[in-house]
Amino acid sequence: MKVAMVTPSRKSEKAISGYSEELVKAAKINKIDMDFVTYERGLPISFFKLFPKFKSYDIVHIQHEYNLLGYYGLPYFLIYLYFILPRNYKVITTMHNILPLNEKFHSNFIKTIFRKLLYIFQNRVINYGSDLIFVHSNFFVPTLVNWYNVPKRKIVVLPQGIIEGVKITEKNKAKKSLKIKSNVYLIIGNLQYGKGTDIIVGQADKIGKTLLIASNPDPVNDEKKKRLSGIIENLMREVKHQNLSEYVRFDISSLNDKMPKWWLYFSAADFVMLPYRGGIGSGIFTHAIATKKPVISSSIPFFTDIEKNYGCIKTAENESNYSRLVHECIKSKNYKKMVKECERYMKENSWRAVTKRYKDIYLSLLK
Repeated sequence: MKVAMVTPSRKSEKAISGYSEELVKAAKINKIDMDFVTYERGLPISFFKLFPKFKSYDIVHIQHEYNLLGYYGLPYFLIYLYFILPRNYKVITTMHNILPLNEKFHSNFIKTIFRKLLYIFQNRVINYGSDLIFVHSNFFVPTLVNWYNVPKRKIVVLPQGIIEGVKITEKNKAKKSLKIKSNVYLIIGNLQYGKGTDIIVGQADKIGKTLLIASNPDPVNDEKKKRLSGIIENLMREVKHQNLSEYVRFDISSLNDKMPKWWLYFSAADFVMLPYRGGIGSGIFTHAIATKKPVISSSIPFFTDIEKNYGCIKTAENESNYSRLVHECIKSKNYKKMVKECERYMKENSWRAVTKRYKDIYLSLLK
């Protein structure tokens, strides 16, 4: 059995390519013959050039997100129309985000209609061109079934795997290295509006020291760079205006998960804060678990789904609830329980554990 893991290159995209790299490494440990097959994000022609290579594989596994190929996701129509044609290999698609048609879009009426039509047709053609569709959470299943008519038998729920063996610095030593003496409430990564950083900043004095905000001002995507710089400036302005500098620290520098400093921030953290306004997943959550750090989050379905089965995460019922939740969770007895639940989540959902399930599914698909 030979598998192609099809994903954007690391130099053109960070999140899904990093996810796929870890998946491939763990697959090889579980003796799955899997190749990392890449294209350039936003360049559909680089994907189309892969078609001849697919014939040498038994399974072609594609990591999908609507905007990876640019052009409003329109190239996916051609890709999956190609897969509908007779072929000698199976196609699996991992969908990293699936929006229901009743989602509220922050755009004008015409753009909203266009986006919904795009989702209707694109998700249907993905269904027709895929033998199986993988998703990371149970809440995606009714969205695919009810809104896009995907047969339930074609949907497989597998959690995003947790990296093993990351370099963790002892917490107090990590805090000393960062020159912090208090508790650390970490917000790290992309600071776009939907991540809700401003919600926590507004409550920093009630939460207490230290809200540590670490982000890279120079992401791969130029459009995101302009947007991100504006968001960071607004956050810094708000901290100054509200006299919150005593509680909030910004570390804005070149940063990614391949750098030791990325993991130093997690090592220093008491909690990782994920106050997302919306969305459908979180790579930062998996990195928190990899470093055994409890998470305090918003109550979006992705997080509440995890909270049903694991005590490593506590979700805020509303935006004003974060400070109360922090003070409750930091109590010694509660905190120790959350750390133990991080360890249980890690054990049950490490990349090695998850890719064992991948292997079984791959083999069953080829019978």
